[in-house]
Amino acid sequence: MDSHQVSAARLISQGLIDSARSDNVTAQSVVRDLGCVQAQALGGALVSIALRTGTSVAAVREAMDSGHIIRTWTQRGTIHLAAAADLGWILGLTGQRTLKAVAKRREVFGIDDAMVDAAAQLAEEAIRARGPLTRQELLDAFAPLQAGKEYGHERYLITTLALRNIIAQGPMVEGKDDMKYVLTDQWIPNPVELDAEAALHEWMRRYVLSHGPVTIDDAARWTGLPKTPVRKAIAAAVADGEIIEVSIEDREHYQSPELDDRLHETQSQANELLLLPGFDEIILGYKDRSATLDPAHEKLVVPGGNGMFKNTLIDGTKARATWKRSPRKTGPRLIIEPFDNQAVDYDRAESVAASHPAFA
Repeated sequence: MDSHQVSAARLISQGLIDSARSDNVTAQSVVRDLGCVQAQALGGALVSIALRTGTSVAAVREAMDSGHIIRTWTQRGTIHLAAAADLGWILGLTGQRTLKAVAKRREVFGIDDAMVDAAAQLAEEAIRARGPLTRQELLDAFAPLQAGKEYGHERYLITTLALRNIIAQGPMVEGKDDMKYVLTDQWIPNPVELDAEAALHEWMRRYVLSHGPVTIDDAARWTGLPKTPVRKAIAAAVADGEIIEVSIEDREHYQSPELDDRLHETQSQANELLLLPGFDEIILGYKDRSATLDPAHEKLVVPGGNGMFKNTLIDGTKARATWKRSPRKTGPRLIIEPFDNQAVDYDRAESVAASHPAFA
């Protein structure tokens, strides 16, 4: 398997190209199978899910309101979508690690354990009395703390409660790409409970099956966890026959046992043109994303290295351009900025946009 095939295989693993998509694929199953979905730009995350389910963003929003998917800071200090029932064991792997990593930042803003405990009580009282709250409504409930209104005060109060698995974002705010805050013990009545070893095994199994081929470095970067336990969990999944180890260009990779067959069957679809939102897992899900995005073009996708990823146009398994919606009510739907020396079929891209969930 060469780099072109690696990118095609990853697109298949992630459910972005596969004519055999099951009717049983739902927003919940997509999020669960991917392990987590990066969601700083919530609207883009909803589009990512819609592309994998073959449904509309409206249908994904309805699924979010069902209570099966939550949004919170699961790993790397970054907000993700996750299957609600799995939140407890995911945070069991990452929550305390992230809290320790930002301890000094909390101190800078004067947020100590007593303040966090008081905030937890205020949040619980407000949400139990009034139901899910918007961010501002939650911050209003914290007013008795007199913690200050700097962004850092607000951010670290909320994220600390989230990392302690006290609150998460649950239903959508009507008409907006935003979600309301809920109490996890109230919103998630039947959480799955796994010990640390079983939890990491399950997380790595899902990650490899939904992102493969991947390396240990990819998996460690994605989880934000040390390589040693990640390697051990992946080795256990290999020993159980759930995933397999393959050598690609003399480097160890891991993937689904069926992936090579699926790649052979779906090879013709690898040349599909895809319009992906900026934080899609095909770009964000790997430490080494060069199979899909040439390193020479990475600064065009993340200008200034500021962590904000532009939408990408994928054609022939490679990122060829960035794109955005045209503000004009007539004419082309897309504004496309091709990478250096990359040819883009504008008519084909417009044809894809005509039925794309981001434009519905």
